[in-house]
Amino acid sequence: MKLLLITTLLIALLASVSCQSEADTSETTETTSADTVETTSETTAETTAETTATNSPDTGAAASDALPLNDDGSYNCKLDNGVTIVIGSDAETAIATLTDTVGEYVDYMEAPSCVHDGSDKVYTYDGFTVSSSPAANGSEFITDITFTSDAVGLDNGIMIGSSGDDVTAAFGENFEEQFGVRKYVSGDITLTITLSDNIVTSMSISKAVE
Repeated sequence: MKLLLITTLLIALLASVSCQSEADTSETTETTSADTVETTSETTAETTAETTATNSPDTGAAASDALPLNDDGSYNCKLDNGVTIVIGSDAETAIATLTDTVGEYVDYMEAPSCVHDGSDKVYTYDGFTVSSSPAANGSEFITDITFTSDAVGLDNGIMIGSSGDDVTAAFGENFEEQFGVRKYVSGDITLTITLSDNIVTSMSISKAVE
């Protein structure tokens, strides 16, 4: 009889210990599961935030209003000698106008275009060069004016030798700048100015070739 009672008590004790162990295990599992869900959520949120930041486009400076365009997207580049070169206009007309106002170009070179049939051409004048390229329709248009010395500048006073502060005063602060190269963009027109020790060392106005 005593043996049966002892056996019954042992069985009851073992059952109690087993239940407690299962409860502890269940609680631990639930805690671990909750922690895992929380960690996963935090990791996912962080990863999403990092991915969004990485994939967000760097738009740089917005289009500059310092370069007002004509209705056809061309730009009137006004020089301090009274001449206006329309970037994006018909090349034959523009070169003829330059001949009438500043004289014949002093040098000329051309090379096959890598975009359309025809040749890219460069006309050299005192203080600047003018470039043209063929268009898809077979015509030629002015794509670029590059200033090569302070003999000629823009009608707002900016030229090679101007300070970066002068450039900002003339064209504003809406620009991109990397490694001393400052760009003002409006449509397909880009004013590119290179600064060294805050002094303009080169300057060009160009139109993208499509």
